[in-house]
Amino acid sequence: MRFLQNLLGCTALALLTGLGSAFGPRWARYQNDLHLAAMLGMDADSVLTNRSSLASAIDSLAETSAVVAEYANIPIDHRNPGRMYRNRYWVNDEYYQPGGPVVIFDTGETNGQAFADYYLVDPTSYIVQLLREFHGVGLVWEHRYYGESLPYPVNGQTSAAQFQYLTLEQALQDLPYFARTFRRPRLPNADLTPRSTPWIMVGGSYPGMRAAFSRLKYPDTIFAAFSSSAPAQARIDMSVYYEQVYRGLVAYGYGNCTRDVNAAYRYIDAQLANPSTAAQIKRQFLGPGAEQNSNGDFTAVCSIIGRHGRALGQMACGVAPAEGWAPSRGARSVVDRWAAWPGLSRAINSIFETNCNCPEETCSCDLSAPPADPLAISWSWQFCTQFGYFQYQNPRPHEIASRYQTEAYIQDNCYRQFPDGMSSGHLPRRPRADATNNYTGGWNMRPSNVFHGAGQYDPWTPLTVLSQEPWGPRRRVTTQIPACNQEQEAVFGVLLPNAEHVYDLQTSYQPGEATVQKGAAPVASLLREEEFNGRS
Repeated sequence: MRFLQNLLGCTALALLTGLGSAFGPRWARYQNDLHLAAMLGMDADSVLTNRSSLASAIDSLAETSAVVAEYANIPIDHRNPGRMYRNRYWVNDEYYQPGGPVVIFDTGETNGQAFADYYLVDPTSYIVQLLREFHGVGLVWEHRYYGESLPYPVNGQTSAAQFQYLTLEQALQDLPYFARTFRRPRLPNADLTPRSTPWIMVGGSYPGMRAAFSRLKYPDTIFAAFSSSAPAQARIDMSVYYEQVYRGLVAYGYGNCTRDVNAAYRYIDAQLANPSTAAQIKRQFLGPGAEQNSNGDFTAVCSIIGRHGRALGQMACGVAPAEGWAPSRGARSVVDRWAAWPGLSRAINSIFETNCNCPEETCSCDLSAPPADPLAISWSWQFCTQFGYFQYQNPRPHEIASRYQTEAYIQDNCYRQFPDGMSSGHLPRRPRADATNNYTGGWNMRPSNVFHGAGQYDPWTPLTVLSQEPWGPRRRVTTQIPACNQEQEAVFGVLLPNAEHVYDLQTSYQPGEATVQKGAAPVASLLREEEFNGRS
């Protein structure tokens, strides 16, 4: 899911990228690439139209990494543990000294290899910094159904019956099962199991959810957790995503650009509402064949401008008048500039494996095909069955997304991705968000020994335990270190001002570095507790 460098890129559309990571399945590979690019210090712009540069950087990282993948046999179904699959993980034990913890970095909804190569080796990673400070063993854990940790092959033919074991409940049981017998050949006399060694889990975004939930559900395994930008409250209606983007743009002084984006979408939606003009606007953006796509599919892929757009420097917020360009030049002028961006078709073709707006070749601009990327398929299953997080148009008057991005459209993506899902009984008609919250407690959960972090303008903050929305829990937030193993009403954590998604785990971001230190302080306090073996 997530670290973007162009926080204050010169266009409003670039800012939409900087304001958070989308969990949407159609964007899974793209968001993963952006996370990797930021982790490696690369310009995020280059990833969009030149993925080969990122691939080369990842290859170079792997060549210099000393960590080797290992595999653990894990039950496919913890309720009936007869059949096993191989779950991948990586370890760095070079900093270990007796009494040190095991620090787990959970990679969540992605392939874990590049993250292991970085987080267990690079001296700037917060995992390595924690290992050095506390003399611990580092463990990167790959989530079931991602990367090479596959109970079944993941592709367009994977059945809903095979996906039934990809649940939050099953995935949370994997680490406790593994931890019971964890040992290192280089440390034959060290008992590294949770019986004698504190296990500290760190994660941001979905892995941040897993870190907090693991402490909540399996406190005998996970002694403490650092949970960053974790939308613990499952929710189908995630229209607040774009409302947060709007708030951030206005706060940064780019209200003029929100008005232009609003005007552009109103114009596009009006064209799409009329069959005589819908085909024309689609061809204007994506060329011949684009008119065959539904309004939902068309506006979904065009929202790439809302996720990446620094190349549109000509429409700079800083030189636009206070009211934006639309009042003086018209909404159509804004739309024309949007459609004329030369990188638009290249970006869409790269992400969605299409051939739209092709000048010299046979065009293929079918946007209806479900994602073929295994990461996107697996996350789609979790998205469609348990979490929801449907990101559609935010309410008037701040809307900065198309009105064709609706709950019904996003739900239809679930049906398209898993055509046998409903008939098999494994895909619910709608995501079972309420059941998920009943299992975890959602944003009302109160696990002890957990530090929470979030960014003020992260689109996911409204669903975290730190949410201050009028319709949220609005719990008191404190940085005072709580007593070990004792739940409390207040949330132990920090809401970083003017920050976005997982910024509190970026040591290169100065407030984030301070937050890492705040998160490390309670870990140190907990590790000094003499009654570790009596924890609960």
